[in-house]
Amino acid sequence: MDVMKILGRSYPVLGQIKVKNSERTIPLVDIPMMSDERWNELAGENAVNNYRKEFGRDPESVDQAVEWQRKRVEELTGGCGK
Repeated sequence: MDVMKILGRSYPVLGQIKVKNSERTIPLVDIPMMSDERWNELAGENAVNNYRKEFGRDPESVDQAVEWQRKRVEELTGGCGK
């Protein structure tokens, strides 16, 4: 099986996709994806950890930590992410 290096990591090449009206092909690479559910779970854990570092205690809820972190990021970036 062919392998493709991307940003220093090796991924298996599952096949090739032919480009229309061309002799070129593009490799189909098996790059693991993260579900939205897992992303949100990790973001919540990160927010709770940051909250603990900032206040020295646990938040009342994950939602409280996430909301605090969103406001903090907005303060630090001047709202440029909106």
